[in-house]
Amino acid sequence: MSPESVAETLRNQGLKVTPRRLAAARLLFESGRAMTPEEVRERLRPALGRLGLPTTYRILDELAGTGLLTRVERDDRVLSYAACRAEPGRHHHHLVCTGCGRVEVVGCAFPASQRRDIERRTGFRVTGHRMQVEGLCGDCRRRGR
Repeated sequence: MSPESVAETLRNQGLKVTPRRLAAARLLFESGRAMTPEEVRERLRPALGRLGLPTTYRILDELAGTGLLTRVERDDRVLSYAACRAEPGRHHHHLVCTGCGRVEVVGCAFPASQRRDIERRTGFRVTGHRMQVEGLCGDCRRRGR
């Protein structure tokens, strides 16, 4: 995603376009994998100077709130973030490689009939859902991870 697209998304969501937000988004889009806030902070500090961990968390949460990033929960329960390459507004889920942290978008329908069945059986009103599919990407499988 280009810096101009990131800036446009930030403006459309009512956020200022700052060097820190742009740098965090660029890092995750270029890496193609999920990173912890600590990893993001360490990678950005040489270019940005002082960058506190609470600020890094806030930036990543803001970017996730815009749809530019997605939150990824690893098996060890550590929260990570990855670039979300899905078309805006398109229903999708994420495939997460447990070997290298690579994140891919996959289209996957959640039929209205299934939503209605869940609501009927449970009494819940379904307002949304998230699904994360985990496994090993082709590169990690070839390396025998």
